[in-house]
Formats: sequence, C-alpha cells, structure tokens
Amino acid sequence: MSLKNDTFPIKRHWLSAAFGALAEMPDAFASARLGEARKRFLAGNNQLTAIRNWLVCGEVVDASGRRGVEFTGLGRLMSAQDPYAKSAVTWWLLHLHLCANSDAFPYATFFTTFDVDGNWISVDDIVQRLLKAEGDDGDERSASTVESYFAGVENAFRPGEMLFALGLIERRSISVEGSIKRALRRTAIIAPDILVLYATLLFQSKFFSNQATVGTPDLLKAGLSKALGMKDKDFREVLARIHHNKDYAGFIQYRKQVNLDSIQFLRQGDAALRPIRSAAYKSGQVQWT
Repeated sequence: MSLKNDTFPIKRHWLSAAFGALAEMPDAFASARLGEARKRFLAGNNQLTAIRNWLVCGEVVDASGRRGVEFTGLGRLMSAQDPYAKSAVTWWLLHLHLCANSDAFPYATFFTTFDVDGNWISVDDIVQRLLKAEGDDGDERSASTVESYFAGVENAFRPGEMLFALGLIERRSISVEGSIKRALRRTAIIAPDILVLYATLLFQSKFFSNQATVGTPDLLKAGLSKALGMKDKDFREVLARIHHNKDYAGFIQYRKQVNLDSIQFLRQGDAALRPIRSAAYKSGQVQWT
C-alpha cells in the first residue's frame, strides 16, 4: 500500500473538517455521499481521496469496517483535544504514525531512511532514491507514481503548512549541472522527552511487538531517531534522561553497557501509548518550533 495523494498535502482545514464530518457520517467518502463531503471539506473528488488516504495511513481512522471509516483511539483523542487541528501535538502524532506505518510510502520511507542534518538533496534525486527503495514492500511503482506521491509529501512541508511548522525540513533552491532545482534537507532537532518516549513505544509496537527488550541499534535501524529528526547520540541522551524520570520510568528502562545498549519495555502496545499521547496534550512540553 502507498500514501496515494495525487500531489495533495494534508491541510489543517481538512483534518479539522474530518473531526466533525466523520463523527456524523462515517461513510463520508462513499460515492453516495461525495456531494455532501465536497461541501464539508471544501474539496474536489481527487482531494477527498487524498484526504481519506492521509487519514488512513496516519492511523487517524480505520477503513476496515463495512460502514466506511471510523476513528481510531488516536483519532478520537485528536478530535476531543484539538478539534480545530491547531496543536503541535496533533501534527507530531500524525507525523509519527505515518513514519511508523510501513504502508505509508513514500512518507515513511523518506523520514525513516534519509539522514538528519545531511546534505541538500534535490527533489528529483529524492524521487530516484525512493524509486529504488520502493520494492521493499513488494509493490512495483512507476517513476511518475512515486513522483506524484512524493509531491504530496513535499507540498505538506511547504512554508505555511502545519507539518512544515514541526521544523523537520529545510527547503532551498540549488544548482545542479547548471539547472536550478528544488531541494530539501532533514533538519536536526531535539524532540521533547515525551515525544521520544511515545515514538519509542510506537516503533516497538509496530516492528518488535513480540520483544519485551529491544536493542537500541535495532530501533535506530528501523528509523526511529530519523523520524524524530534527531541524531542517534541525542536520541540516546534523551533515553537516559527518560530512564530516570519518575513519570516515564514505568514505561521503559534504558540499559547501557560497553558497546551494547537496549530498551526494556515495561508497558507495551496501546495500553502504553494511550496515556502518553494523552499526557502530551496536557504536559505543555510539545510546542511549535
């Protein structure tokens, strides 16, 4: 599966509209309701398809039922805490769940494999690298398809968009063989401790759910620190701080020995994720950059 978006980014208005509309009509994206959905979202048919796919890949809604889509626990919390989709917490949660969803190509691939604080890379080169990586999930996609899907991701990180305000991407124009190209660079940041904890719990639940103890290098290989916009050493420093935090120590324990470090997960799955994402809204730790 891929994040098919027809070059359309997820916008604050659309996310906020989803919180209201889907609670009333879970079949909003069904063909019989498209006329009403276009009015609620102020969007055309292709845009509605993109909105649905952003919400499904971001695990805000579940589309496996027969009645259309319904909110996940994550989506219900977002809707209750931030109905106008203005909070940095909401957009961080959406970003992290997209990164942890292997079906959210090319969003997840870009944010879990491209280096933080690395070189400027033209959008054309990013598409080519994504095209080489896309075979990992068994799907075959054309260059034009990958270019279209990544255009929606790139557009979501343009100045003025909510995801751009997370501070994870820098943009500029560069000269490549005499031509001016759009280019991106992953920005290095220090994410708040509560987000690091949440992302660590999330990646364990997605990729290592049968392991109560996971080697830190394995989580890093899955792209955890990159998803957070952090360098590996900074990520480890936050883990050490979390280990000694009385509010967080009941969730994970970070153990470090010579040339070996690992994380023990004392609480796992949604039972661990629910209270942390709820606390993220209340703590005030997560702010716009």
